[in-house]
Amino acid sequence: MPRIFFETITTCSSTWNSDHSKNGNSPNHSKSVNFYRLLPSVRGHPLKTSTKLMAAGAALLVGLNGLIVMNVVSAVSGSVAALTSNVGKSLSAAEYDCGTSSDDDSTTGTTSIAPNKVAVAIAEAFAKAGYSKASTAGALGVIQFESGMNPEQEQIGETNPALRGFGLNQWTPRSKIQAWMDQHNVSGKDSDADVQIKMLVDTSKSDWNNFYLDNIEAEGYNVTDHDLHKWWLHADNPEDASIAWLAGYGRGAWNDRHEEERKKYARSYYDSPEISAIEFTGKASDDSSGSDNVVQASCSSDDDGDGGSAVVGSVGGAPIGKTRNFGWLCDTDAKVCHDGDYGPFTSFASGGHYQCYWYALVRLWVIHHHDVANWNTPVGGDVHVHLASDPAYTVDSSPHPGDGISQFGGALGGDMSSGHIAVVEEVKQDANGWRIRISEGNYGTNGSGPWEGYNSRWLTQKQFDGAGNVFFRKKSWKN
Repeated sequence: MPRIFFETITTCSSTWNSDHSKNGNSPNHSKSVNFYRLLPSVRGHPLKTSTKLMAAGAALLVGLNGLIVMNVVSAVSGSVAALTSNVGKSLSAAEYDCGTSSDDDSTTGTTSIAPNKVAVAIAEAFAKAGYSKASTAGALGVIQFESGMNPEQEQIGETNPALRGFGLNQWTPRSKIQAWMDQHNVSGKDSDADVQIKMLVDTSKSDWNNFYLDNIEAEGYNVTDHDLHKWWLHADNPEDASIAWLAGYGRGAWNDRHEEERKKYARSYYDSPEISAIEFTGKASDDSSGSDNVVQASCSSDDDGDGGSAVVGSVGGAPIGKTRNFGWLCDTDAKVCHDGDYGPFTSFASGGHYQCYWYALVRLWVIHHHDVANWNTPVGGDVHVHLASDPAYTVDSSPHPGDGISQFGGALGGDMSSGHIAVVEEVKQDANGWRIRISEGNYGTNGSGPWEGYNSRWLTQKQFDGAGNVFFRKKSWKN
């Protein structure tokens, strides 16, 4: 049977066919949600109207070895009827519409986008947050491909509601939006465009990881400091920004990423008069703060410590689930590339080797621009005890990205004689409180400090009940 070809389009309907694979990387969306139109196997200029779409679909079906499948034609007609019925539908915010239109030129490889009010509102919000025009257009290109700028878009083809993406960014599951609203005391409905735009701005500061960094760099991209978030922030063109957003923030199925389409959309947004009319100053219009290493958003942790609050954010750079050795530190200032390299803390070469203590010193030295020295405590588990009396440090029960953490037993799992020490890489907040991703050395080994002792894992606030003040940070650090 001849192959049926499809080309992506932008609509406000959720009736078109999609077939995408899932990714277990705790993504913001698990599948791409795209819009397709039938094309003849010999491609001409893309069809422009729904009536042409029906005609092309019917003609194509007639040509399939003479097979006429009228029920499929009927289904296409029904889809177009559903599309027509959605035009002009309120998106729970009267000022927004779903009037984005696109014009794909298959002869030149260009895509023209006429931004709708949702796209313009996202761009204005990103500009206000201090993001550049290139970064903003990159994000818009990915969002366009995911949802067609429709905040009510449900993922197509996924029958399991728990796995079905929803909204502008196709958050998966949909309940992520409501959880964010509850956490930030945002009123409205999860389908409201303005709610989702606020969520995009807020999570664009912190909800990143480098899970796909190796894949991106293998394609030849020059990623800023080997960090996808930094690359997005500092991208000098919308194409790179779209790939950074796709890989670091969106994190859908890698084999279904459609890079070229997203890049075309991003370029079209960048060149559009509507986006060009917005002033991108590169500075946040409010009193936002943060750095390239850690972008902060303060959230109450309701902990039992000193009354402080957890800081939501991510340091970036430390892999999770991809390696057990420390060779990834070769791309950092530490230059730990091979078994036998110890970076700035060479004393461990004569004893202990790649212990958790060594790793915490090296990782914090990298994160905080060399602003850390050996604490010289007898074991790793009592570093927080030692630093509690050091006026240069703060020790409390509220995690910040870039903190050190030490403990005897407890959530970290070290024994009661030596304990364990690790580094806080990410802090997230949900209805159950905060949770942290730590990175660590000498994990799951016999205690000999082998080269293959690197690890990263998630821990919850509940696991630290009664732990007291175990998180430490130097007052000169920026987090």
